[in-house]
Amino acid sequence: MATHITCHLPTDEFALNQTLSSISGISLTCERIAALGDKAVTPLLRFRGADLEPLEAALEDDPTVDEFEVLTHGREEALCYISWNSRVTLLVRMLTATEALVLSGAATKERWTFRLLFPTRDALSRLDEFCTNHNLSLDVSCVETWDGNGPDPLGLTADQYEALVTAYKHGYFKVPRDIVLDDLAVEMGISHQALSERLRRGHDTLVQRVLHPASIEPDTDDETTSTESKSSETSPVPSSRLPTVNLD
Repeated sequence: MATHITCHLPTDEFALNQTLSSISGISLTCERIAALGDKAVTPLLRFRGADLEPLEAALEDDPTVDEFEVLTHGREEALCYISWNSRVTLLVRMLTATEALVLSGAATKERWTFRLLFPTRDALSRLDEFCTNHNLSLDVSCVETWDGNGPDPLGLTADQYEALVTAYKHGYFKVPRDIVLDDLAVEMGISHQALSERLRRGHDTLVQRVLHPASIEPDTDDETTSTESKSSETSPVPSSRLPTVNLD
């Protein structure tokens, strides 16, 4: 059974802490992560902020960056390839050695947020063991399991998934639309209000999980909760709070 998790790692325990701390209001998302043989893990990062003029100088001085290549650089957005230093590269490779597939990554000056996919729950346990052994302060805010039936667990409920897919198939998202909301609601046998709410909540979840994962807050409750999904099991788990250690 595949397992998705959303987890958070303090920026000062991973990468780009100096860069993200030195530029006010900056954030980043991983557009792509490329493994280049056994030599490097090179992410394509999209930086956003009110003023990114100091970005190149900050990357030049950042101790976690070995090399970087700027593809585009505007005042409020920049796209860069980053080659990590040996410590960060080793950390990434050790994390992915637990069979984790990195689905998305994002960062602010406070923390990195990742969505990871594990082929089994046992593989997730190995990640927990790795973080414990290396004293990494990993916060796991959500665990989602999927048995292959029903919607892929992107945080959508079964009803939201059905509403979004049905709307897409009937051309609701086309310009101009092939069907209006009232007719789509009739087609699905639900009220206009119910369909509108499912679409809005589904969109909100997809934007948060796929485009802006850094906005997902770590869960601080110790109680297990569940979603309304019929096809996937979602349960926030207590955050691991472990002391920081230098891996050098």
